[in-house]
Formats: sequence, structure tokens, C-alpha cells
Amino acid sequence: MRYIIITIFFLFSSSSFADFNTTKNSFIVDFNSQTDTLYRHTLLTTDPAYGLVADHLITDAFIFYWGKKYWKWGTKSFHFNSEPWFEKDSQTGGSDKTGHFYMTYLLSRVLSSRMEDRGWNVYEASLAGTLSGLLAMTLLEVGDGTSEYGFSKEDLIADTLGATLSYILRTNPRLDDFIDIRLEYLPTKDYLSNGDNTTDYSGMRHLAAFKLSGFESLKKSYWSLLEFQVGYYSRGYRTYDTVPKSQHLYVGVGLSLADLARRSQINVLKNIFEFYQPGHTYVETDLWSR
Repeated sequence: MRYIIITIFFLFSSSSFADFNTTKNSFIVDFNSQTDTLYRHTLLTTDPAYGLVADHLITDAFIFYWGKKYWKWGTKSFHFNSEPWFEKDSQTGGSDKTGHFYMTYLLSRVLSSRMEDRGWNVYEASLAGTLSGLLAMTLLEVGDGTSEYGFSKEDLIADTLGATLSYILRTNPRLDDFIDIRLEYLPTKDYLSNGDNTTDYSGMRHLAAFKLSGFESLKKSYWSLLEFQVGYYSRGYRTYDTVPKSQHLYVGVGLSLADLARRSQINVLKNIFEFYQPGHTYVETDLWSR
């Protein structure tokens, strides 16, 4: 926490630090330029149609690799499986549903941004990226249908909700200024013997953050560094977990690292903190648990 305080101090220091600010701004401009150049190389092509196909195939290839390696795709005949949502006796305590929601949301946002960077307007890019993200997660469910998990309509519903929210927020920038959907993750020691961190739910929290920086009148004030959070997590539901089973719905108040990154003008950090929540940057209390 002391490093965060030091950072805030430097960012809002007085004019007596003019030399420092000049050096800092020069570094930020150079750093942003280098990361932008690197990112443009990852676009592979500036043609939107070819880019959409390339992004989708790369995503599918990665999902297929992961499914074969960790989820044992192809070991069962295709079948459907009806899964509970957040019941206490469900396989993951509901964390797989919030996980599906988050992953489809994140994937749709990333694919949409890449399409916009290739030249499509925000509506075209958001629609294409959202549908592409949802299709990729649907194919994931088809793969699950050939494993012990089975094709889950509940997972597909969660995927659809995540994709829909991605489209709504990207096409409504003012609303997007207020809301982030994030993952907090710290690998558990039990995961280390398993290897599949995508299902290491005892180390995850999925949350939504409401940012005061969304208010134009607060953007230049210290109030913009505050945000309110609501999140969900479960513990102890994986076969390799050694902690007791529990489920938690919580609310919290935290430091907005996304806004701190906005103030620092380091674009890559701003993008990261819109989707990732570092731990120990908020205080919380359970609304419900068992």
C-alpha cells in the first residue's frame, strides 16, 4: 500500500516538482508510443474482415489446446449436462457461472477493440467482436460436451449475458465510464499441483466496480479515486482444494487503480485495471455467505 501512496504523491505534487514532471511525461509518452507500436504488430492485418477471422481462429485454437490438455475433450460421446447455478451442492459453488460471464465479457471486449482499431466504427466493431466472443465460448461448450463436463445450457446463458453486457457498455461510453467488470486472482497452493488456473476458483473473485470517476464533475478531484464494488466468490469446491467449502457475496469500497492509471496517462495500465482487480486495494464486508 505504501507504494500506491507514494505514486499518488508524485502524481499530484506541486509545481516545485516541475523537472520531475517533465521527465515523467517524457517517459510516459515514449512508453505509450512503444506499447502502441507493439500492439499494432499484434493486429496482424489492418483489413477488418481478415482480422476478424484471424482473431477468431487464434482464439479457437487456444481454447481447443486448453480443452484437450486440461479438460479432456474427446474422451466422452457428446452429451448435455444440466448444472446448478449457485446452489450450495453445485460443483463449483457458482464460480464457474461468474467465470463464464467474465471470460465472455473480456473476450468480447478485446475482440471488439481490435476490430475498432482496424477501422470499423464502434457499433460495427462491438457487434462483430461480441458475436465472435460468444461463438468462441459456444464452441468451448461443444468441446465440453465431449468430456465429463457435458454441454451446459447454464454456462451458455452466462456467456450470453457477459457478451451482451460487453456490447452495451462499449456502445454507451458514458455508462462504460462508470462500470468495470473485473477478475481478482491469486493462484492457490492447491492449484500448483493441478495446472489448470482457469478453474482455480478458490483463488478467484469476480466483481463489478462502480467508479466515481464516471462523473465529469469529479474527474479532477480526489473523489474519482474511489469506487464501490460488488463481487462473488466461492472456496473449496475443486477436488484438489484443501480449504472448507464456502460462498460469499460481498460489497467493498476501494482505490480505483483504473483512475490512477488514467491520471498517470499510462494507457496499458488503464486497460489492465479495467479488467483486473489487484488484491488489498479495497475493504469489504459480506452481504451474504454460507
